[in-house]
Amino acid sequence: MEIRALIDRLSSDRWKSEIEDFVREQGITTFGELVDLITTSDDSAVIRQGYRVFSLVNADELYPGLLKHDHHGIRRAAASQLRGEEAFRLADDLLPLLADEDFYVRREALWAFGTMGPDVLPLLQETRRTARGALRRGALIGIAEVAGPDAFTPEDRRLVDRFIRYMLEYDMTSTDEMHLCGGWYAIKTDDQAAVLGVCGLVDPVPVTKVLGADAWNNDHHAWSKDEEHVRCARVYVTGAWDGWTLVFGEPFEHGTRPVTEICAVLSAVFGEAHYYGESCGDGWTSWCIAEGGEVLRYYDAFKEDEQIGSHEVEEGWCLPHDLSDENDDLEDIYATDVAEALSVNPRYFEGDVESHGVLALTQCGVKYGSPKGFLRISS
Repeated sequence: MEIRALIDRLSSDRWKSEIEDFVREQGITTFGELVDLITTSDDSAVIRQGYRVFSLVNADELYPGLLKHDHHGIRRAAASQLRGEEAFRLADDLLPLLADEDFYVRREALWAFGTMGPDVLPLLQETRRTARGALRRGALIGIAEVAGPDAFTPEDRRLVDRFIRYMLEYDMTSTDEMHLCGGWYAIKTDDQAAVLGVCGLVDPVPVTKVLGADAWNNDHHAWSKDEEHVRCARVYVTGAWDGWTLVFGEPFEHGTRPVTEICAVLSAVFGEAHYYGESCGDGWTSWCIAEGGEVLRYYDAFKEDEQIGSHEVEEGWCLPHDLSDENDDLEDIYATDVAEALSVNPRYFEGDVESHGVLALTQCGVKYGSPKGFLRISS
């Protein structure tokens, strides 16, 4: 197909100009020549820009035929363009990519299935029953992405549970890095059951650290799913860790109670409770320290006017919101620095970890079900 015809479809003059400059420089006149350039060029900058043009031109009728292309990058790029109703229409073509030899192709196909909605479940469930090898495994992952563990058959649920139990022994000594983006609570107790009871959490199931972290990150980043009660449906509660139990997520309904109130309530029961928060994108960080039902210190980098108290752990550091010249020589302090000094830093899960973590449902989870989304069991 002629590149000119694809460019004429675009409404953005900026994109038109960018594409025209690139295809003129590279002597490209058709979409097929663009694909050839991407797969044969030795210039990484040209390849990167080629992929960008590939995604900008909206060659919707051409992407399906490229799902079987010999080059993994083209399969990935084509799959990345298919979402929602268009992806559902091409579900049969996308299905083999769930078992592709390339991880990034599999991931793009999985994300495509995640946008299709529950109507694609019969295809995935039939594939799970009849396929073999990698495609059968891919179908199970697809089911998790589309509808979560609630859509597993009893046989698949038992299979997953057996694998988790097998991995738990190794998990006790692993130090996998945890991606921290969001808020968590540190409670000074080794009584996981008591934490579950005070927070009103039910139906706990054993999980590895990787699975628990994936669940927390999946749910917290579900920006478009507020109406589905994703962020307030389940939490990850660790095993005892140097005398502390950590709770990742919103332990009380709808996540509407302020962290200061939650820390006060938890510390009244357990003696000491902290809240920590960090963002992977915008520099936000926060912490709250409570003892005996009283909040001793609360800090939020984006709410500096709402601070409560101060804490000696902050001495020699600069609070991130403070831009005064007198602190130029000091490093900013973040939640993980405070956690490492006062409780435990979950980034690396180092220390004396006893027993395993669990995923448990809040009352929203009981009512609306577990959130959808594929979760890893091991790294």
